[in-house]
Amino acid sequence: MAWKFRAKGVILSLLIPVIAAAQDTPDFYISNQGKDSYPGTSPLLPRKTITATAPLFTNLAGLKGKVKVALRSGDIFDGRLVTTYPIQMQTYADGHGNTGFATLDGSEEFSTGWIKDSDTGSVYKQAIPYQGFTGAGGGINGIGSYSYIYVTEVNKALEKTAPFTARRVLTFYNSLQLVEENPGSFYAPVNTHDNPLMVYVHTSDGSSPNSNEKYRYEVTVRDWAVNSTTQAGNTFDNLWVYGYGAGNGMLPGGDNSSYNKIIFGPGAGIHHLTVRGGVIDHSLFLPSAKNTSEFAVVFYDAEGLQRHCTIKNCMFLDIPEPVYMHTSGSGTRYNVLEIDSTVAFADTTSRRSFNYTSDNDTVLLNNSYADGFGIGYNFGTAKYASFNNCYFKDVGTGIGYGTGNPVNSVVHNCFIKTKSESFTTGIYMQWGTTVQLTNSILHICGSGPGVSSFVYGGGAPSAKITALRNIFICDDSTSSPMIAATIKTGNGQYQTKDKWDNNVYILLHGNKMFWNVINVYGPNSLAKSQVDNFDDWKKQSGQDQHSLFFDLRNDPRGLHAIFVNPEQGDYELADTPEGNQIAAMGAGMTSPITCFIKRPTYEEAADLIRKNEVLSINGCRNPCYQHMLRVNNTLTVKAINTNRIVIQWNIAEQQNIGHYELQRATVNNVFRRVVSIPVGSDSLYSFADNDVTPGIPYQYRLVVVATAGNACYSDAKAAKTDDDRLFSLYPNPSDGKVWLYMNGYLGKVNYHILNSGGQSVIKGNYFSWYGPQGLDFTALPGGIYFMKIETSAGSGIQKFVKK
Repeated sequence: MAWKFRAKGVILSLLIPVIAAAQDTPDFYISNQGKDSYPGTSPLLPRKTITATAPLFTNLAGLKGKVKVALRSGDIFDGRLVTTYPIQMQTYADGHGNTGFATLDGSEEFSTGWIKDSDTGSVYKQAIPYQGFTGAGGGINGIGSYSYIYVTEVNKALEKTAPFTARRVLTFYNSLQLVEENPGSFYAPVNTHDNPLMVYVHTSDGSSPNSNEKYRYEVTVRDWAVNSTTQAGNTFDNLWVYGYGAGNGMLPGGDNSSYNKIIFGPGAGIHHLTVRGGVIDHSLFLPSAKNTSEFAVVFYDAEGLQRHCTIKNCMFLDIPEPVYMHTSGSGTRYNVLEIDSTVAFADTTSRRSFNYTSDNDTVLLNNSYADGFGIGYNFGTAKYASFNNCYFKDVGTGIGYGTGNPVNSVVHNCFIKTKSESFTTGIYMQWGTTVQLTNSILHICGSGPGVSSFVYGGGAPSAKITALRNIFICDDSTSSPMIAATIKTGNGQYQTKDKWDNNVYILLHGNKMFWNVINVYGPNSLAKSQVDNFDDWKKQSGQDQHSLFFDLRNDPRGLHAIFVNPEQGDYELADTPEGNQIAAMGAGMTSPITCFIKRPTYEEAADLIRKNEVLSINGCRNPCYQHMLRVNNTLTVKAINTNRIVIQWNIAEQQNIGHYELQRATVNNVFRRVVSIPVGSDSLYSFADNDVTPGIPYQYRLVVVATAGNACYSDAKAAKTDDDRLFSLYPNPSDGKVWLYMNGYLGKVNYHILNSGGQSVIKGNYFSWYGPQGLDFTALPGGIYFMKIETSAGSGIQKFVKK
């Protein structure tokens, strides 16, 4: 027997390795262990500081047009760089095999010099000199608008083992009274030119910040680490950035800039990471102070020049509003925002939105997961918006379309689950909005007096929705009705451009679910009917003729009547009468959500970035479902010649699979393991079974053993090698129990067993059908025997061994 992998296909998994594009030899090396008197052109003689090396950057840029800088891994740098040329910043190994991040730190430690404020009981103050702030509201060297001072409290013991968790940005309040009332907070005036600036702190333990036993305190002093916003082609790799004010950002870049393996924060000045156009890949965003505008990434002045701004394989943790993209209000306004394979967990104390756009052309959201936001897509004005394989969990509104421009949108294979609020909706449409909603699940949970809805704004003038093969779940409180759908008709004729069909409506909780039918009797007359009965809705609207309705309010199974385990995020259709009915209709997600992603700790998230890995909805999928393969498998079994059967299978989604087993059985026999195969880097597998008997039909099945330990099975596939003999015996050798295959012969069979000396020991006969005949020769002593067969089609003899 032999098995091998064949390279083909793509693997999606929890941990997706990405290798950063190799850069040319750096122009300069900079290390904490270097000297600014060194040339810095080799890792053996590095410069010490970015500031002292900057003049050399300028000279070299005049010759080459760009500069490549390598920072030593593990070192901390506090320089501030403004360039008039593209900068490419990366890291180099520290000589001990450490190829992790280099750190850019824009703060200074202030663990002494604090005095108690005389007007409060628990607040300490200190005048903090700052440098590098150029916020528009505060003017040159002023604090205000987008430029802010903030304070980070660092757990001195914890930072030795968990440096990301150890850093906590104190909560900003806009008055001393609120700071006095809230330990772990601070206040600093904004829109001021005062330098130094008075900063007020109420520590988490209430004691003085001066030489605090548990904490040390850092205060922002700079606006950015590297600023090259007017230059194109900046690249940044393997950096941890923190301690910078909001301003123009920490690593602002011009057109076609790229960012790979960057960790921002905690304490990294959320507004702005100003990027005119570019790619952010494999990066992590951690929280900063809320005296900023609460954005993590801002693609600004994004119009014209075919700008395509991309965020992929990234994580946002505890960020009120991760991504904002806007234009300056002039130019061609052709631009694209693409978010792919990105996970975001909201700051639950400030439920804003995952993504917001202004005056944009195109928004593309793919394979992304947003948890806990007020809105998934926040009423953006993009003319075209696509949502594919997206998951918006515990939101107030999943997708909200803005006004001002006609909007065309596609929502496919998406999951939206709202959190109980006074008003919740899956999709919010405005006038001029056209939406294609297909193969999605909208699970709406609401409470309070507000009327919730699956799709709000349907039936509005100039709006159009096509909703096909979706599952709508009303999980509302008993006091709130739920708008299931709205349609417009005219004078008894179906005037609407909308289309609803092959959908499933599930009333799980709630007072009632109703459908709106708007009858148009004249050019300015509207009469709305609320239809409570699903059959009446189909009759009056002409919609949902092939759709289903289930009332599960009194069903003890709840949603388990439809899905496998929705409490844990498994919305795979269950093997129930209702689930099978829905599956036969083809409604629901083409790739159902099967789990809810667990929020990682800051250290876990940073470790994923460090390893070039990403957090994905696929990462928690269970490959098994009710003992069968969840993913589609393409198991093929084919006889090659008289003594070989080749088995192949292709499983594109191999996440959470521990290993494979291939099992084999003959007719009327049990499956036994042939081989165990580890998960390979390619998805197409091939195994050659050479231990086969000609003419014997074999059955094979694939067993997938999940990393969790459970196993699931493919359907059995059969094959038989060619055999031109009259009959076959299997197994051979045997313990005396054998199967006699007549290879298609039908009729009477006479068999005669002879020993090695030619003496007759057993005679018998039977009538052969298509299947094999079991014979028991266990009473015979071990040795070599011959079986002679006589039929109307001829006779033959074969040797077999009794063990």
